[in-house]
Amino acid sequence: MKLRRSTRAQSLPIAGLVLLGSVCQPGLAATLVVPTDFATIQAAIDAANAQDVVLVEPGSYVENLNLRANVDVRGREAARTWLEPQDGQLPTVSISGADNLLFANFTLVDALVAVQVVASSSVQIASVVFDGSTAVAITAGINSTVDVTNNVFFANATAVQRSTADIDITNNIFRSNDITITSPLGLINNNINVEANCWSNNTDLLVNGIDTSYGSGAVTGNPQFIDPSARDFHLQQGSPCIDIGVGNDIIDNTIADAGAYGGQLADASPFPVAQPTLTDSSTTAPAATNIDVSWMPNESYLVTNSVLPGGYRVYYKQNTAGPPYDGGDASGGTAPSPIDAGDTTALTLGDLNPVAAFALAPRLLTATGANESVELNWEAVLGVNGYRVGYGINSTDENEVDTGDVTRFTVTGLINGTTYRFSISALTQAIYYVTVTAVDSTQNQNESDFSVEQSIQVGPINESPRSNELTALPEFIQPFPPLPDNGGCFIATAAFGADWAAEVQALRDFRDRFLLNNAAGRWLVAQYYRLSPPLAERLQEREYLKPIVRGLLAPVVALSLFMLASSPLAKAGVVGLLLSLVILIHRRQQRARSQRVSNGS
Repeated sequence: MKLRRSTRAQSLPIAGLVLLGSVCQPGLAATLVVPTDFATIQAAIDAANAQDVVLVEPGSYVENLNLRANVDVRGREAARTWLEPQDGQLPTVSISGADNLLFANFTLVDALVAVQVVASSSVQIASVVFDGSTAVAITAGINSTVDVTNNVFFANATAVQRSTADIDITNNIFRSNDITITSPLGLINNNINVEANCWSNNTDLLVNGIDTSYGSGAVTGNPQFIDPSARDFHLQQGSPCIDIGVGNDIIDNTIADAGAYGGQLADASPFPVAQPTLTDSSTTAPAATNIDVSWMPNESYLVTNSVLPGGYRVYYKQNTAGPPYDGGDASGGTAPSPIDAGDTTALTLGDLNPVAAFALAPRLLTATGANESVELNWEAVLGVNGYRVGYGINSTDENEVDTGDVTRFTVTGLINGTTYRFSISALTQAIYYVTVTAVDSTQNQNESDFSVEQSIQVGPINESPRSNELTALPEFIQPFPPLPDNGGCFIATAAFGADWAAEVQALRDFRDRFLLNNAAGRWLVAQYYRLSPPLAERLQEREYLKPIVRGLLAPVVALSLFMLASSPLAKAGVVGLLLSLVILIHRRQQRARSQRVSNGS
């Protein structure tokens, strides 16, 4: 028995569906695209009119579908359009009282019952992968006519359960199922309307470890799927399931293959290759920027073939991720993207012209001394690939270290008690983004979707101007007594709220540059460390005192900032003014004392 459905669904490939567009004109079928036009497959089905097509883009969908009469539902790519049930106790796809429809080009996973057909006629289920149904992949009741064509049944408890012989089973692959075909009480002969299928490693058909089969035109043997664990059920070269079916393949117009990638409804897209590997192979003599690109092959027999191989295309561009991949500088500008790599799994993007923009200077926020180290913190700069720390005792040009793309870094290996100067610069370098597609050997040169994108930094490094400078003193300090926050919090830190506050940093820098380099200053700092912790602890307990202390410290902070930022001449002027003020006060005190002595006499 062969079903006579409308030839529309049988002969209209996915490319034709796309050409229809999402139009709704009187007398014309519309293509409703998920998720472009509708967020869910069911929403698109509910909105469709008779003869419309619901086209589902690749992705993972979690829904239980109820199909409607005269509305076809197709995935764009069977291998990458996954459907699993939202309610695992219900069929993933229910077809009840719905006639004249097509369900095709999906991979159904994690189902109890994948597809249930009840009282529905002229139903076609084609180019679907049924993977791991725990009860049954397809169950069809009485008063139903179903054409089960070019599917893959892999590792299901039961592949097909039919209550009527009006279920045609043609051009399918049955692999590693517990039960392949069954009927209630065994009333239907399992060989009826079963034709040109491929059989392998099914528990109910193994006889002394050897495969047997049902129906006419059967072929047995390992179908040589590419990678069932990745749900890639394309066939490798040498598969016994190639060119054994009824009818022709739309992909290469030869005799139909069995399985989801044969027949008139197969999607022609090769499975995408894995993420490529990129290696900087630039040379200095002669100077050239090169990137070696390599990838794993697509092992479908229409791509990897010793007689008629397909090939690959390499897409690339600079500095921005994602399509369109419109690079044009490879081979000195003569090899724009994409580049046909042919029957190989490696290609060199040679003689590139990497261009990286110059970044703005970062702003160094804090430099905090610790034992033989200083922790730096700075503001991020957009569009950079990393940062460079310059530091030294007399100049920030004495040492350099690249930090990567971070905004906090600890410089180690420093000498305690020595004041160091620090600054930051931002680094930019060209980034190339590369992806690869597989192309089959057919006349149409069907092309896969892009591989996962890979990127690499190559070419000269541009360095921004240096940031502001900060100083810090690496030192081992153990605060005593321990304060409530265990942070060694002294009076200034307690008053201003954090050890990275700008005022605290100014006082710390003044200490490092003007006090610790002389005996009197070091004595003053030691007294501060001795007296400050208990006062700071009391200040932490009395929040209302903090504004008062900040006010008292303000002149000291201002003086510190002046001494840190002003020129030597300005410093000398201020020191001279202070000395003059001290001398004037001293003279006035001497006069007053002399006057008192004179009055007393």
